[in-house]
Amino acid sequence: MKKTVLSLTLAASVLALGACSGGDNKTIATSKVGDITVADFNKTSKSLAGSKILEQMLTEKVLADKYKVSDKEIKEAYDATASQLGDSFAQALAEYGLTEEGFKDTLRIQLLSEKALKDKAFKEADVKKHYEQMKTELNARHILVADEKTAKEVIAKIKGGAKFADVAKEYSTDTGSAEKGGELGWFSVGAMVDEFNDAAYALPVNTLSEPVQSSFGYHVIEITDKRDVKGVGSFKDEEANIRSQMLSKLVNTGQDQQVLKDIVAKMAKDADVKTSDKELEPAIKALTTTSEEQAKAAEEAAKKAEEKANKESKDNEAKDTEKK
Repeated sequence: MKKTVLSLTLAASVLALGACSGGDNKTIATSKVGDITVADFNKTSKSLAGSKILEQMLTEKVLADKYKVSDKEIKEAYDATASQLGDSFAQALAEYGLTEEGFKDTLRIQLLSEKALKDKAFKEADVKKHYEQMKTELNARHILVADEKTAKEVIAKIKGGAKFADVAKEYSTDTGSAEKGGELGWFSVGAMVDEFNDAAYALPVNTLSEPVQSSFGYHVIEITDKRDVKGVGSFKDEEANIRSQMLSKLVNTGQDQQVLKDIVAKMAKDADVKTSDKELEPAIKALTTTSEEQAKAAEEAAKKAEEKANKESKDNEAKDTEKK
């Protein structure tokens, strides 16, 4: 619960630094050791977190230009968090230096981000594939091993006449299913990791898969039965729910923030975001750079560094040769 509150309040905590307004010479804090003016406060705020504040404010503007969040949606999200935290809600707000209104401001950014993710994180083709798969449930068994060579050995044994259940008990590192002869039971789309899911749905009944690699290792899969799922509506009826399910999976795997950053980067480029303040130019660059562009820039930098090192090495060799 604490983590949830923290994730929702970080934005407001940062924005609060830039919230002070009024004449530059207005005093906002006094003490026996000196006063602090609006100008002093804003200068220090900019120095400490100016880039983050600007990035957050522009992110909200970019998202709010395309997506809308109603007061009703904010209230529902607010009430849900308050209900989850119960008596500790007020304490949590105080701990992160937030008022109720400040927390609602962060919820607005959070809801805008969720809408952007649902809308742009998933290709239409992937959503439709999910829809088609959710019409069918699969009954499967598998054998999980560490490498492709062992997976091929497993396949050869089964095709050679060995019983799947016996091979699973001997080889599978998935101890839970191995004890059951590799049986996984009935499952639907989204229950398994993507690589396993797609391979399983593509398999005919009673057919061994080729080795399927996932983050867990290599799977040998067999679908033993299929059945239709009742009550599935039209694609139009199911689309919003599918996108919510896919978003939940993205969040659970910790990929949502990077995907969101890439979405915002592309939207910020389209919005032609700029700054006249040279000190804040790095913030604009960070906002408008996608992860793919970052990776490419890092690759080019590494290549240049290697070329420089090679040149220096050759120059040193040439100097040594001249001395000799």
